[in-house]
Amino acid sequence: MNHDIILIILAMAVVTYGARALPFLLFRNKNMGGFLKSFVELVPVALLAALVIPEFFVTAENSLSFFNPFLLAGISTFLFARKIPNLFLCVLFGMLAYWCFDKIV
Repeated sequence: MNHDIILIILAMAVVTYGARALPFLLFRNKNMGGFLKSFVELVPVALLAALVIPEFFVTAENSLSFFNPFLLAGISTFLFARKIPNLFLCVLFGMLAYWCFDKIV
């Protein structure tokens, strides 16, 4: 393997780990309150939403669609989770819903 590729992989590993470890190192002995605490608590939710929401509306052909298996399975799984708050059953239901909608749509 080329040495440049190895250096790039190592640099990206340091950047990725650093971005995750830096907040822990900076705020480990600090008492956060108010806005900063709520901001830090909402970052994981915002990142997850930024990763998941586009999948609901963009198809494999990179076109916008409101009738695709991801969106239909997501909505039905959300409604299922509101009635039955069991994580395992919700994941199982979501997988089955996606499989069914993928066969239908």
